[in-house]
Amino acid sequence: MYDVSQFGPAGLFGKPKHACIGGQVELGPAVGAVFASTGEEQEAAVRQVHDNLALLEAELREGAFKGRRFFGGDEVGLLDVVLGCGSYWLAVFEEVTGVRLVDADVFPLFHAWLRDFEAQEQVKETIPSVDRLLEYARGLRQMLLALAAGASAPGSATTVESPASQSAAAPATADIAVDI
Repeated sequence: MYDVSQFGPAGLFGKPKHACIGGQVELGPAVGAVFASTGEEQEAAVRQVHDNLALLEAELREGAFKGRRFFGGDEVGLLDVVLGCGSYWLAVFEEVTGVRLVDADVFPLFHAWLRDFEAQEQVKETIPSVDRLLEYARGLRQMLLALAAGASAPGSATTVESPASQSAAAPATADIAVDI
């Protein structure tokens, strides 16, 4: 668990730390588990993602961030950047895994925040193209699932090519960071 106390509502508003911060800290590992698993393990990870999103949704609906466009107010603030730094991976992971993580009907305020954050010019300039992200994510997921399958088979050795080496025609993807 990360120490985010200096970023929490206590540091910003002089109030006790809200569930929103804990939800963000646990969201990344939960999304990663959805991406790197299948079956019952993936279903449990999806429930964990939805539990964390429910915390964020409650903060946006009833908590310290009620009625705000961004967590920082009318402008993008530090908490928006912390939460949004890997947000573009959500849609990519949804497409690659076939699992719906952010349902606009279930999490309307978080969904609206996410779309508004991603629509910011500075964010659009920073996010790599979706095609590059999808290519990278598909290769990475294939590798993670193969490694997991090899680890679950007793006495078996699994050799998996890296996503970049799977195709000579594929462009290099080393400059894409995985921030989940």
